[in-house]
Amino acid sequence: MRPTTPLSSTKLAAFTSVLHPPPPRPPRFSLLADKCTSMYQLKQIHAQMIVSSRIHDNYAASRLLSFCALSESGDLSYAFRLFNNTKEPNSFMWNTLIRAQASSFNPSEALLLYVNMRRLDVVPGKHTFPFLLKACSNFQSLESCIQVHTHVLKFGLELDLHVVNGMVRAYSVSGDVRNARRVFDEVPVRSLSIWTTMISGYAQNYCSNEALELFDEMVVEGLEPNGATLASVLSACARSGCLDLGERVRVFMEEKGIEVGVILGTALVHMYAKNGAILMAQKLFDSMSERNIATWNAMICGLAVHGHAKEALDLFWKLEKEQIVPNDITFVGVLSSCCHAGLLDVGRRIFHLMKRVYGIEPKIEHYGCMVDLLGRGGELLEAEELIKGMAWKADVVILGALLGSCKNHGIIEIAERAVKEILVLEPHNHGVYVVLSNMYAEAGRWEDVLRLRKVMNTGNLKKTPGWSLVDSHN
Repeated sequence: MRPTTPLSSTKLAAFTSVLHPPPPRPPRFSLLADKCTSMYQLKQIHAQMIVSSRIHDNYAASRLLSFCALSESGDLSYAFRLFNNTKEPNSFMWNTLIRAQASSFNPSEALLLYVNMRRLDVVPGKHTFPFLLKACSNFQSLESCIQVHTHVLKFGLELDLHVVNGMVRAYSVSGDVRNARRVFDEVPVRSLSIWTTMISGYAQNYCSNEALELFDEMVVEGLEPNGATLASVLSACARSGCLDLGERVRVFMEEKGIEVGVILGTALVHMYAKNGAILMAQKLFDSMSERNIATWNAMICGLAVHGHAKEALDLFWKLEKEQIVPNDITFVGVLSSCCHAGLLDVGRRIFHLMKRVYGIEPKIEHYGCMVDLLGRGGELLEAEELIKGMAWKADVVILGALLGSCKNHGIIEIAERAVKEILVLEPHNHGVYVVLSNMYAEAGRWEDVLRLRKVMNTGNLKKTPGWSLVDSHN
């Protein structure tokens, strides 16, 4: 019998690993961060990174920061805490926070972040500037556009197509189509999105002839617009009243045999309805085999804006019968139509439907419609109580609507309370004193007229730009 040869240490280790395999390695923190669905999960991963001394792993930390800053379930303030506790934030982290701030309620913060980034000698890249330019677009600052443009030139990114698209949009939104066109012309090769942005920019700035010429030039150069491009141009036409370009787009679609699906169909209905071509909008709406709530909203709001209250309401009741769930935009359109037609009882009913039937919490636009409607109907106490019951603090627009109704109906007591509320928001508002003074004069209360005039003369008051009172019954 042959003697057995003892196993080497290497073979023994391999044999043991077969019998007792090692536990699987835990997944990387960056992979776990990418799979997060809530801040609770993210905080658990963050805690594990701290415990395991992996908190300075910038790649994993950047994934955590990305979720906090950009996800709907995230928390921007937590993202900043992560960022501020990172020893050397990488460019991805800076770009992520700039991107998040650009889409926030205060987009100018994105520019301040960029300033801090440059103070620390962090070099911006081609991804930084599109986010900065989006911020410029969102708060429509021409001065900021020009400053960002100089940095684009400084870092040699003036021919990057994403950056160019951002510059054209930012200049257009800020009302400077001349500079937008200059940037557009300096690019030797343009993408379809850049053409679309420039055409939409002209349309948004009421340059319909230039928009039409550029659209035709784009087609001549062999760039055929796709559905997203056409929808974008039609949306710009709707916002600016550029019916000629919108009609040209529709003709182009017919010539090329482009199918009018729900997105393009809705864009066309919206464009025609906003421009007052109600019959054309209705014809298109009726011909669509598939419609979503945006399609219904485009038609209802178009009818409401142009004084077709009965048709707007009929369409709303039809929507209900077809069991299509309305949203908050639907109710703005329907309540607006009730205001135009003075349908107080119908408006009350629809306003209560929002929350009781559809679970939609009324927003300030809905309250504004109801205050206007109640004011027109002389139900001023009810309008005042409605304002007091709002979840939001009343703004000058709603209080101004109440004051206007008080003037029309000669209700001084409520007018005085409305004026006090407006002056809390705008202490130097000259207009409300004039309205109240005129009401006192119409009621023969001359002592009150003299008292108000004395306040106006000594109170450093001024007429607030853009604030006026219109007789809602005319």
